[in-house]
Order: sequence, then C-alpha cells, then structure tokens
Amino acid sequence: MHITLASVVSLNGKITRGDESNIHAWTSAEDWQHFLQLRDRHEVVVLDRPTYEQTQPKPKPATLRVVLTRSPERYQRQEVPGQLEFMAAETPQKLVDHIASRGYTTVLLAGGATLTSDFLAAGLVDELYLTLEPYLFGLGKPLLAARQLDVSLRLLSCTPLNERGTLLAHYAVHKSA
Repeated sequence: MHITLASVVSLNGKITRGDESNIHAWTSAEDWQHFLQLRDRHEVVVLDRPTYEQTQPKPKPATLRVVLTRSPERYQRQEVPGQLEFMAAETPQKLVDHIASRGYTTVLLAGGATLTSDFLAAGLVDELYLTLEPYLFGLGKPLLAARQLDVSLRLLSCTPLNERGTLLAHYAVHKSA
C-alpha cells in the first residue's frame, strides 16, 4: 500500500486562517489544481469529517472516498458504496488493512491535524506533498496535532507554483526498519 499525504499550509504551519474553515478563501488555484491531479492518481482518498463537511466531495466512480467519523450512521443517506463511504476506524493501521483487503493499493490522505498526525505517528505515510502559501496567520489550526511525533523527511523537489510565491514541496518519509 502506498500512502500519500497532501496538505496546504501558511508559512507558519496553519491549515486554517483563524476559525475560517474555507481554505479556498486563501489558498491558490494552483494548489487546488495540484490536489485534483493527485486525487486522480489515487484509488482511495481518506478525509476526516471536518474536511468532508467543508468540501462536500461528490461520489466519483473511479475513486473511493472514505470519510472518518465517530458517527458513520449519521451519513447513511449520503453513502454510495465503492464511491463515498463513512467509517469509524479504530486505528490508521486497521483502516489501511481494510482498504488493502478490498484490493486498493494507493491512498491519498487529505484532512486535518489529527488525521495527519495519526497516520504519520503510525509510520504509514510514504510521501508528503506540502503546499506553502505565502501567508502568516497568528491564529488558525496547525498542520499537526499537539502530540509526541518525530518523523524524518527527505526533500524530493520544491517547485514554485505561481508568481506570488506559492511553493510545492514533495518529501519522501524516511521509515526506520
């Protein structure tokens, strides 16, 4: 299973501007285009509930979207098996095992601090795409949850996405044996 993590942050590591949940209010069109390309290269996209609520992705036959929530029963009407599913995974590893048991081999993670931190802490992420938008926010949600975490990355590339200074950094996650 190959797992890719994608996130967009301000230069000081915020994934939201204050309490504003709409990231499209401050992120670039170039970042969105990159995300759509990544999404289309993966069989499964895993989102947390807040990200799902904010983006409301539509079911798509070629991609399974899995939304992690403590209350999957609340979303039964929106569920489309094989396209948009809601689950309460006990651990990232159990979710990955479930996805792999269904024959999927590529996963894109797109969510908030808890989802990001849980998968990194479990050692399941293979690569990370981090878009750095040229903003500094004093308040906002951080990229990572406040917890003990020590992940080593190796820069594969860093690409300017626009003239404003948006950068796309691509990292490999170093996995210890």
